[in-house]
Amino acid sequence: MKTFSAQLLLDHYNKDTDALSLAQIFGVSRTTIHRWRNVPNRSWISVFQADKYACRIGVHPANIWQDWFS
Repeated sequence: MKTFSAQLLLDHYNKDTDALSLAQIFGVSRTTIHRWRNVPNRSWISVFQADKYACRIGVHPANIWQDWFS
């Protein structure tokens, strides 16, 4: 199954945005946000998660992940 980097999702936000705010936006835990930020090689999300998170911020996944359609 294809996976996508959560880091590209976080790139849509200022680096100073706190983890709790991001967790609330994406519907995940603060721990998940910390992992996405600090351990990018373990921050891959499924196509279904990527779609869900992109929709939560009102963006089409292809606008975040350039290889969405490949």
